[in-house]
Amino acid sequence: MHKQNFLICYDITSPKRLQRLQRLVSKDGFQLQYSVYYATLYPDAMDKLIKKIQTIINPNHDDVRVYVVAPLEQAFVVGKRCPDVMVFGEAGERMQW
Repeated sequence: MHKQNFLICYDITSPKRLQRLQRLVSKDGFQLQYSVYYATLYPDAMDKLIKKIQTIINPNHDDVRVYVVAPLEQAFVVGKRCPDVMVFGEAGERMQW
């Protein structure tokens, strides 16, 4: 089984749940924008993360989406880039992003 790249996006209505979710997702993911994280995980690790997410959110009010995506170094970015972000590939080499 190989690691996959995931984009985790969320819209949480409660500040308390939002803070709990941010803490959880930031353990495994890299923050791209305020409510958007990128993570490279084994599928079973993502399944476990999703189960933890389900214990935090209110499914009647909150929205969490997880997408399988291409590696971050293949991302197309338009506009301002964050100057203090470095991206490394699987082999540890620094990537242009």
